[in-house]
Amino acid sequence: MVNLGHHPNTEDISKTIENSPGTEQFLKTIKEIRAGVEAALKRTNKVMKRKWDIKKEPDVTISP
Repeated sequence: MVNLGHHPNTEDISKTIENSPGTEQFLKTIKEIRAGVEAALKRTNKVMKRKWDIKKEPDVTISP
């Protein structure tokens, strides 16, 4: 589910049909997990960019 970026169910999961506390807790947990994964991916992207920029060589300019 986290790998796909969305719930595999095609319906809107924010609207629950049942009045079950378990369902509400499940949806809350999924949203928290997704938010955590999104934050972790953003941090990873920043670290990877910083490491790439350190190793990247400056552009070579040729003067006429």
